[in-house]
Amino acid sequence: MPDFDVVVIGGGVAGFAAAVRSAELGKGVAIVEKDLIGGECLNRACIPSKTLVDAAKLVFRASKSTFMTGSFSVNYTAIQDQKDKVISSLRAGLARTLEKHGVKVIRGTASVSREGEVSVNGQTITYSHLVIATGSVPISLPDFPLNGRNVLDPWTAMDLRSLPDNIVIVGGGVAGVELATLFRALGKNVTVIELMPQLLPGFDKDVAELTKKRLEERGVRVYLNTKSKIVKADERIEFEAQTPSGSERIVGDLAVITIGRKAFTGGLDLKAIGVETDQRGYVKVDETARTTNPKVYAAGDVAGMPLSATKAVKQGLVAGDNIGGKASRMPKYIPTSIFADLEIGVVGQTLEQALKEGEAKEIVVRMSEVPRAWTLGETEGFLKLVIDSKGLIKGAHMIGEGATEVINAITIAMETGIPVFELYRIQFSHPTVSEVIEEAIQRAVVGEVF
Repeated sequence: MPDFDVVVIGGGVAGFAAAVRSAELGKGVAIVEKDLIGGECLNRACIPSKTLVDAAKLVFRASKSTFMTGSFSVNYTAIQDQKDKVISSLRAGLARTLEKHGVKVIRGTASVSREGEVSVNGQTITYSHLVIATGSVPISLPDFPLNGRNVLDPWTAMDLRSLPDNIVIVGGGVAGVELATLFRALGKNVTVIELMPQLLPGFDKDVAELTKKRLEERGVRVYLNTKSKIVKADERIEFEAQTPSGSERIVGDLAVITIGRKAFTGGLDLKAIGVETDQRGYVKVDETARTTNPKVYAAGDVAGMPLSATKAVKQGLVAGDNIGGKASRMPKYIPTSIFADLEIGVVGQTLEQALKEGEAKEIVVRMSEVPRAWTLGETEGFLKLVIDSKGLIKGAHMIGEGATEVINAITIAMETGIPVFELYRIQFSHPTVSEVIEEAIQRAVVGEVF
């Protein structure tokens, strides 16, 4: 008789979700965590970054208001204190949930060398099912070696109690754009270096272009198509950059390296328990979160792309469902939210991708055509819907106020396969940002309203 029905290695959002769901479905569960419950997302990434970005944006917008007077400044230490309070409160909530469902939390580093057993703190615990939710870690790349002082990964940089004046961000993806938004709103001189031809590589080009425009309007220097490397990291950091127009030296007080992560599987002899990994070291899983060993599941970053908490939570729930006897599969559509100067929400295909599969069209609604955007004082941005010949929404791309919330509503329609001619019957409340969806549906089926 094993000690536990389920042992979860890793107490991040993926592991937490798998543990709670398994327990809810009647399983005896233990979760092994060497650091803090909540993992990267709660303690170092998603929650801290959004707390900091929202606070900094609030002060920045107040300072630019046409109807507010007086001076506005940021007490960054106070913002950091608020961030820490938010994290502590949420982490305490997770602990209460684990206790409520009888999940045993074992503090320590897990190791696995044979099937059915996990070693922690010199003791062996046995299981029927194992969930690997050990996450990912930053890679110190040869051209951008992290030094723990002034060349940092994003999560270490966000934990600094004070920031220098000149910050260089390597990578213009999700993390790079969010950090550029934060640091510039705090009055810092910010430079972003991106190797690819656009910010947010892989995203809709118009979304990427408007993101670049907004950052540059706020004073962020953006280098695209630029190969770079650190050539000096003493008191200041010096980059050698090959831009489309030639060689250039870029200097800063702090470098934040947002590129390069790898799956963390330290201490786990995956081969010994019949669990395979791909060429990049991520654990192979199917749509039910099962690995190549049917008794072992994996969820979150360790299970491969996308490396996002959004995917991690769902994959943890899917693993817990299946362990508990409730048939469950990963959704087809997983939205992405970016908390930049203008929020971004994306799910599914671009028009170019959809056209490769057949007939498709694109419906665009400008935020300046949505009444609520005017009352909020933010009319820049748009929503694009990509619709196939059957009226099914294949993709949605929004940049603008409230985009991170609006995208979730569209994801419901996409995942459930509701065509636009059925959505046409639905009425949204007025005036709201989400009316942008209704306007896009109206235009797809008949014609414009606003």
